[in-house]
Amino acid sequence: MELTAILYNGLMELSRQSDGQLGDRLTYVGSSDIAGCPRKAVLQKTCEEHHDLATLIRYARGHLAEEFLVAGLKAMPSPGFTWKYQVEVTHKSEPYRAHIDFLFETKEVLGILEVKTTDGIPKEPYEGWLEQLNFQMGLLKERYPDKAVRGAIFAIDLNEATAKVFQGYQYDSQIYEALLFKARHIWECLNDPTLSPGTEKSPLCAWCHHRPGCPAYQDNGIPELPAKEQFQEFLGLKEQRKSLSSQIDELTKFFKAGIANANPDGKKIQVGEAVLQLSQRCSRRIDPRLKEDHPEIYQKYITETPYEVLIVQN
Repeated sequence: MELTAILYNGLMELSRQSDGQLGDRLTYVGSSDIAGCPRKAVLQKTCEEHHDLATLIRYARGHLAEEFLVAGLKAMPSPGFTWKYQVEVTHKSEPYRAHIDFLFETKEVLGILEVKTTDGIPKEPYEGWLEQLNFQMGLLKERYPDKAVRGAIFAIDLNEATAKVFQGYQYDSQIYEALLFKARHIWECLNDPTLSPGTEKSPLCAWCHHRPGCPAYQDNGIPELPAKEQFQEFLGLKEQRKSLSSQIDELTKFFKAGIANANPDGKKIQVGEAVLQLSQRCSRRIDPRLKEDHPEIYQKYITETPYEVLIVQN
């Protein structure tokens, strides 16, 4: 047997064990169903889905990241709070539930930590992440109305060995009511095949197994390239580039401020074996008024060079 087949079978077994903990997903609407397209949520529950190796690996890395945190929390001598891993919370009367990754508790506060593994950490959390977290906070608040409920998202990029915490979120009754409306719509569509679930476009549409025939996308005769893994890598690298550019800008400001404070006259500072120096340079550009004041000169010397741009449409 090939090693890839052994790996696939192993990941399938882990996936089945994980699904077993979630129970029969046809009997409830979960917070992960809320985090995205209602049509996808309904079809994932009603249609048998075949996961490829790449999808199974992505599922497994999510559980792996959670295990890192479990090990770290267990190693803490006296954290000053209690915590639980994989906590289920249900709605009081409706078939809605959530499986919380980590639940922290103090005397007055309940805190949810949702763990996400991703290729390239975004500057801001994705909308689906926030919907999932807000639904979890809402269900928890219903169960514990006397406690403050807060939430955070811990994004981890295992490939780049980077992590970021998005925090400061708290229960919002208006957001929760809107998500309950969405949950009700999904549940009604599950129980009435004559109803058509709504659609929501997102960057994840590119990897949705149910995109063929989706009303959100009209058949325009464009041939499809079977390169989902490469496209995912492309999007991840683009997000990394944005994040890296922002980080570089912040560090540049930091070192400029360091030079301004430590050596404003010499314009130099030493960091380890490296010497950082501020250098004054000038850029040259053609004043756009040339086109208006001297159009004949502008037309004589202007040149156009065609180039291609890859545009991603969802």
